[in-house]
Amino acid sequence: MQTAKFIKQIEVTDPDTNGAVSLAVYKHENGGMFAIDDTFVEQEADNVLDDDRAIIVDPFFDVLDLKDESQYLILED
Repeated sequence: MQTAKFIKQIEVTDPDTNGAVSLAVYKHENGGMFAIDDTFVEQEADNVLDDDRAIIVDPFFDVLDLKDESQYLILED
């Protein structure tokens, strides 16, 4: 299982509601970066691990790579 380190919070405007959405930006072990809705991260951290880390499906996962647990990613502070 790989990890991604938290970089910073950003705020964007939802184009459908014009409401503010907080995104958490992460740096993946492979060098890529991605952002994910912060409320989703908080929900997953509350449900998965005792130490407030979340496990999500890896956004860089290659479906042809069939290694055990390679499709999961641990989000770290």
